[in-house]
Formats: sequence, structure tokens, C-alpha cells
Amino acid sequence: MFSKEGVEMVEVKSIQRKDDTLVMKGKVMGSMATTILIRPEDCWQALQLLGWRTLLRLPLILFRGYRQAARSN
Repeated sequence: MFSKEGVEMVEVKSIQRKDDTLVMKGKVMGSMATTILIRPEDCWQALQLLGWRTLLRLPLILFRGYRQAARSN
């Protein structure tokens, strides 16, 4: 994840599921290793932040990301 200036803020190494919680491992600001726990209610709140128009467009965003990643490999 990058800031609008292009500075890397969070480097996500992995996202795994442990019971009902998502466990995200990565680095913050390029140096501080971190483990972030994302609970089901956090996922729901994140979806509410997106809004319906963005939610409906999410499959297209994911598909475009897939195509760009496939081209770079």
C-alpha cells in the first residue's frame, strides 16, 4: 500500500485465516515488522466504507489487478 506521493506505507507479506480472524503479516514504513489481526466486524466496517458503487465495481478492479500482475510475471 502506497501513499498518494508513491511512498510505500505497508508491505503485505501474507494474509491467512485463523479461525474467524484474518492475520496479515508485513512491514510498516519499510522497517517495522507487524502482525495485524482483522476481525469479522472489521471486515464488515471496511465494506461499509466502500459504498455500493465501489462494491459493485470491485470484481472489475480485481480482474484488472489480476491481468496486470500476470503481465508483470
